[in-house]
Amino acid sequence: MIWNILKFLPFILLFSSCSLLNSGTVHVKYTKFQAKIDGNTYENKKELTDVSVSIRNVQHPKSHGKWALNFRLSPSIHFEKHRLGTLATELVDGEYQQKPDIKVRRLSSFANFKLLLHTPIGSFAATTGFGGAISKFDMSGGSSHRTTEIRRVDFVYYKFFSRRFFLLMGPRYYKEQYEQVTFAFRLGYFWGRI
Repeated sequence: MIWNILKFLPFILLFSSCSLLNSGTVHVKYTKFQAKIDGNTYENKKELTDVSVSIRNVQHPKSHGKWALNFRLSPSIHFEKHRLGTLATELVDGEYQQKPDIKVRRLSSFANFKLLLHTPIGSFAATTGFGGAISKFDMSGGSSHRTTEIRRVDFVYYKFFSRRFFLLMGPRYYKEQYEQVTFAFRLGYFWGRI
């Protein structure tokens, strides 16, 4: 019972304090993963995603000086969608045909523990998070919903190249029913107080 409440704690924290959101990013992600669904191995069909937008919290280096190290707790929310394909076949009308693709949509929420190092060449952040995920699988036989625990680890580098604009990039690892590795390149705008 307590784990179910803790999984959705980041949603509660996020909506209780809008000051946590001080920047937005436009990004492209490279994602590679495999998932075992109904005994068959699927993988994402499109590795380079379309351009998407997110709202996040970024620490501006002006408020921390050239060298600073800090630790913080923060919530985050993520939405992803993928099309998965497989080489597995099934018997249809007496002929073997490749199984149809599966569309996956996942909404996840995390409580994150973040370590940040501000340097003269930019900032580095290492994050680990724990939370919950709700996934919708659209298959040829209908759709299903699944809820699971989810974990993440990421390492990002970000650099402000003007007072408000910054570049943010790095890898992210998710562990849920399957493992997923993503590398993202983001261009961001900081609207918070400097």
